[in-house]
Amino acid sequence: MYKKWMLVLGLLIAGSLLLASCGGATPTPEGPTEAPTEAPTEGPTEAPTEAPPPDTGEYDVYRIGIFEDPVSLNYWNYLGPGSSVWTSYVLGGYAASLFTLSDQRYDFVPSLATEIPDPYQEGDLWVIEVEMVQDATWSDGEPIDAHDVCFTHNACKDLKLTQNWPNSCAPNEVEVTCEALDDFTVRYTFDDIPSLGVWNAGVALAPILPEHFWADAVVASYDYIEGVEAPDVDCSSEELSEADAAACAAYSEAYENARKALYEADPSGSPVFGGYVTDRMEPGAFVQRTMNPDYYFRGAEVIEYDDGTWMLVHPNGTTYQLYGDAAGEETLRFTSGPYAPNIILSVYGSQDAAFLALADGEIDYVINPLGLSRGLQEQAERGEGIVSYDNADYGMYYIAFNMRKYPMSEYEFRQAFDIVIDKEFVVNSVLAGVVFPMYSTMPPGNGFWYNADVPTPYVGMSREERVNLAVQVLSDAGWTWEEEPFWDADRIDVTPGVGITMPNGEPMPELTILGPGPAYDPIRATFNQWISEWARELGMPVESELTGFNTILGPVFIDCDFDMYILGWSLGNVAFPDYFESFWHSRNDTAVSGNNNTPGFNNAEYDALVDEFMSTTDLERARELIFEMQILLADQRPYIPLFYKQTTDLIRTNIELPYTEVLSGIESQAGFQTDAKPHFR
Repeated sequence: MYKKWMLVLGLLIAGSLLLASCGGATPTPEGPTEAPTEAPTEGPTEAPTEAPPPDTGEYDVYRIGIFEDPVSLNYWNYLGPGSSVWTSYVLGGYAASLFTLSDQRYDFVPSLATEIPDPYQEGDLWVIEVEMVQDATWSDGEPIDAHDVCFTHNACKDLKLTQNWPNSCAPNEVEVTCEALDDFTVRYTFDDIPSLGVWNAGVALAPILPEHFWADAVVASYDYIEGVEAPDVDCSSEELSEADAAACAAYSEAYENARKALYEADPSGSPVFGGYVTDRMEPGAFVQRTMNPDYYFRGAEVIEYDDGTWMLVHPNGTTYQLYGDAAGEETLRFTSGPYAPNIILSVYGSQDAAFLALADGEIDYVINPLGLSRGLQEQAERGEGIVSYDNADYGMYYIAFNMRKYPMSEYEFRQAFDIVIDKEFVVNSVLAGVVFPMYSTMPPGNGFWYNADVPTPYVGMSREERVNLAVQVLSDAGWTWEEEPFWDADRIDVTPGVGITMPNGEPMPELTILGPGPAYDPIRATFNQWISEWARELGMPVESELTGFNTILGPVFIDCDFDMYILGWSLGNVAFPDYFESFWHSRNDTAVSGNNNTPGFNNAEYDALVDEFMSTTDLERARELIFEMQILLADQRPYIPLFYKQTTDLIRTNIELPYTEVLSGIESQAGFQTDAKPHFR
């Protein structure tokens, strides 16, 4: 049953990836201030004219440039409040997993599982039993076993871990138990049939951490909640007695302290599963990763065929083959590393500085989640032996509203912002086409899940039409001005409103839009400043607050103390977009659960759609639901999507990559740190 679902899904995703890479919509990269004079082309560039040196089996240090320090080297924290793209680049491969997604096509395939099992029913419960390989070890030589799997699962569930953790142990609030039947057999029990969202995109992909290293830290966290019982009331109710409110607060505080203790535990010396141990960090300078020669998949050969076959030939003699008969031509073949003895990730103060270092030969590659302007690309390519690759992106850049606060809670306030935000003007006239306007919460690059029919009622409107419509919408909702804003035909400009009063009769307070500054990300800074200016034309006292990327994370993802902010997401699982649950389901309200619903969006119709999406076993129904959710989000606007980009990667020709066609680019693979071969120059 599951094998059939994932075969169909893998083929559909493969098709949409080809469309994204070779035709259809043409995304362009998000880049710095100096805009390109022409839009980049789509698809990978021609192969380097200079072939890598002969493979001698000896490899150089892989030198990579990044722009920010990781937030933490603690993996629990990384998937919790310390989540950051910069952290992901230095912790890649840290955790093990039973299953994973294949290269390029994103098929559901075994990692430390020996096969893909089918669920079966026992009474009212559903069971999946997973047999594990018995020869995989952590980097310190300890075996990776079923006890590690259930240790991680139970810590996630018992401590109610937040942010990116819930889908690993309690997706969609389904009750899941994990039991080690023996050292290498894991038994999962579900209170309902395990759906695509619960199993394939959730528990099956969950990280596994080493119990022998983390057990003491987890036990210390359990101490905070020992004897703490959940209050027998609905703690979200606004009509709690004083005693019940105190009980709810004490319960919440106990779990917050337990999580904080784990998130702040010292990770020094932690063994890892993957190809590299992150063993040294000098803040503001560099992070060092050292090869793990005992990586389980070192020397494994990965092969894919155009009939959909995925194959892995392990050095221990085991061969896995799924989804086809190995017929037709090979579409992919590479041998897994690690190859470099060390990886050094140098922290540069800006994008410009990192690409200058690339041009000067200091580093081999820049991990660049911000996109790349034509001007900076041309400057970097003046360096010797540098090649570029373009790929469609799977990300979203957006403005979010804190819907817990007035007036961001008001539908017409968000609608007025949507009306006056002229994405086409910023993209085409200010940024010269360096990115593309985005209208849905699903990037077009993921063609299977993208709804091209999401309404775009304001596209093509003139500035005059936008101002007039926004004023009308606000007026109809009870907003007033001492002097109403209007389009002055003589000046061919807006005469801003004065003395704006909200529908509750109070003057509108000063509001801010948090966002990265121009040194870090000129694209988002530019959008921030234009949006603030357009809001001020309506008489709204709105200012841009441009600051450091890491500085934004606290107010947004921990304290929920913001009005609006502009950030971006790299959207992760291409095959099953469960971010629609984690970003906007009411149970994931950051202020309540610590998870990723930063706006505090609470909509019963949307929750019902997500619940069905996460529980369905029907792929076509899942697609219909995602299409409906995209339309509802476009109307309710907890986020207003602003733009998406095409990724452009620049890398030195001495770095031999396993492949270069990949949704979201080489950057999304953190530069293929494990599988890249850094030949000596």
